[in-house]
Amino acid sequence: MDFYASLTPYYPEKEIQELRLAQQGKAIHSLYLNNKVNKETLLSLYPHLKPHPFIENAFYYDEEEYPLGKSMLFNLGAFYIMNAASMLPPYFLSPQKGERILDMCAAPGGKTSVLSLLLGNNGTILSNDISYPRSKENSGNVERLGLGNVVVTSGDFVGIEDNYEDYFDAILLDAPCSGSAMFRKDRRLFDDWTYEKVLKTQSIQKSLLESAAKMLVSGGRIMYSTCSFSYEEDEEIILSFLKRHEDFEAVFLPDDPSFYHHPDLPQGIHLFPHRYAGEGQFLCLLRHKGDKVAHKQEKIHQLPKTLQKPAFEYGLEGYDYLSHQDSAYALPEAMKTPKLSLLRYGVRIGEEKTPFQPDHALASFAKASIPLEKENALRYLAGETFPLQGEDGYAVVSYLGIPLGYVKLVKGTAKNHYPKGLRRRY
Repeated sequence: MDFYASLTPYYPEKEIQELRLAQQGKAIHSLYLNNKVNKETLLSLYPHLKPHPFIENAFYYDEEEYPLGKSMLFNLGAFYIMNAASMLPPYFLSPQKGERILDMCAAPGGKTSVLSLLLGNNGTILSNDISYPRSKENSGNVERLGLGNVVVTSGDFVGIEDNYEDYFDAILLDAPCSGSAMFRKDRRLFDDWTYEKVLKTQSIQKSLLESAAKMLVSGGRIMYSTCSFSYEEDEEIILSFLKRHEDFEAVFLPDDPSFYHHPDLPQGIHLFPHRYAGEGQFLCLLRHKGDKVAHKQEKIHQLPKTLQKPAFEYGLEGYDYLSHQDSAYALPEAMKTPKLSLLRYGVRIGEEKTPFQPDHALASFAKASIPLEKENALRYLAGETFPLQGEDGYAVVSYLGIPLGYVKLVKGTAKNHYPKGLRRRY
């Protein structure tokens, strides 16, 4: 059975034909803006960006006009390039101040980034993926964007749920799937698609959703999503879950003419590319019917005295402290990570040695920076030394309001501390 024939029992023929035509077209490109950069600055540099109709800080762009993935601002973490359909699950999960959130299958980290930017530093996110190499990529993206409230781990939650019982206020489960919503972006996925793959991923999806339910606090929320258009991986997963869990309900979300709802599950949303400007997604928000209960607080570990002064200077006072692989990390609220491989615990402050030398990741949290003109910014990013006035010692330099990293000022000269692996000439 081919892919479009597999849809025939579930969707109108006109819908399937329009989907087939749309998937033969060009992929649509979009970005999500980091809150370190204001929209006016972005639009002054790229005036033909098109704002998303209802997601604030999201924009569409023409990749031929603006090859943004190769741009300096992308490398500086000014924005995250991601499918506009993928923005909706974190957007509709709607993270709230102080919540502890799990992004269960997170890599490479786009949905985690949106969740983090929506939260600010008023909550914490555990961003996990079963693949360690992809989790390393996720950790790199978290650092590039300067996100300070994200813990990056790698592992499989199935079988370890008891370690996280009643632990998360909200969970985003972007489940592994057969990938039919990505056909336009990668035609190899179309060639590799089989109905057997749909049934195989269906069993994984059911297992992951059961694990998510066990880890949720009373009154919490689970956002289930896939990049598949198959009923078996979408509506069927939710409907079977609701039959087994009478203490959960599917939630109606704000509607839009670009959304498609199957009559079996009108609360679910299909983002078909012939309706919604994006590569496609299915999403459905589930809510536990119990009284809302806040998660249990973990014990805060105090920073050692040698790090308390820099923590205050960089806005990390009151954060939880963790020593990991000879480095100090800080997170707005303590989070446990048993049975998972830990890659990042919030902000990497620096190595635990004297004299203290701040880590590059800490630059994003400095309360003040020295703005650079474009010429010196380019010199900094190339790893050069240049004249710069200021008080001797470590200082953060910035460009267009974006923190670039550290220099060490010595008698009017800025000694470059930009990591060698990031240096390049633009």
